[in-house]
Amino acid sequence: MAKETNLDIPSLRIFLETAKDCNMTRAADTLGISQPAVSAAIKKIENKLGSALFDRDRRPMQLTTAGRLLWNRAFLILEQLDDLARSVQNSIEGKKPDVRLGFSDCMGACVSPLLMNDLLEITENLSGKCGSTPFVSSLLRLKNIDIALSSDPMEDLDETHAIHFLTERFLFILPKPLAERRKILCTQDLISAVGNLPYLRFGKETFDFVQSERIYRSLHFMDTRRIEVDTNFAMINLIALGKGWSILPPLSMWMAREYIDKVEFIRLTNEATRRYYVLYNDPVFEIISRKIYRFICRIFKKEILPEMEKVCPALLEHIQLHEGSI
Repeated sequence: MAKETNLDIPSLRIFLETAKDCNMTRAADTLGISQPAVSAAIKKIENKLGSALFDRDRRPMQLTTAGRLLWNRAFLILEQLDDLARSVQNSIEGKKPDVRLGFSDCMGACVSPLLMNDLLEITENLSGKCGSTPFVSSLLRLKNIDIALSSDPMEDLDETHAIHFLTERFLFILPKPLAERRKILCTQDLISAVGNLPYLRFGKETFDFVQSERIYRSLHFMDTRRIEVDTNFAMINLIALGKGWSILPPLSMWMAREYIDKVEFIRLTNEATRRYYVLYNDPVFEIISRKIYRFICRIFKKEILPEMEKVCPALLEHIQLHEGSI
């Protein structure tokens, strides 16, 4: 029969307090319990795990390898449990919840300031982290954020709920002088036009790389010189300077719109698209995720798309906002 290894929460809290400085007397005073009670709680965990958590032969007492591992993981688990309990209680009592958001790079640049401003009115504590799509997905997967705005639907996780709010087409992005000199009507014209001009792409650790590389390969481009960059701004700037070409969707161009009049974009022959979602795992965050979806649709409809129409109206043909998905 397998050994019972379920650990109770009160004992874990006692262990974490003791592990701060490996001092049972100080932990007992802080927790308002007796030292024998602290010792008994720790012994209970050790018996269940079959391993000592503290090296009691050393002075001062120190954590063992098992103790350090439990310290690292238990701290995060109990913190998440406390956050969950607080969020549930807030929902029951009608109080404002705490929310941790994750934004992929494009969403961070386009909507995070306006969205965070909207959310200040309906949240208690609010935090936002920006990064690559794989980074944001990993934060949600590890429960280090509550809600993500990302182009990865995370379909491999049954617990993940995704609200689709925007679709954009991938486009060929070329230096404007090159596009003006060459009449480009098909993929073969494009291949001929770019010649030996380097192909600009993102690093392999990004979701953009996966999507754009799939398009690049499907169109049977000849292998050519490639340059990797890590920001949309750098990529559009290099294209504007005539140093390369790329495959990007409209919002990536919009992040570097000060250079948008120096580049040309051409629709792909296939319908390659990027979709954006509001994602959450815990049903506790369903209501606020739906509110975020509505906020985002309003931000695009009232702020971003009208500004895009002023600066580069042709881009609007390649973006579709999905209002009424919920």
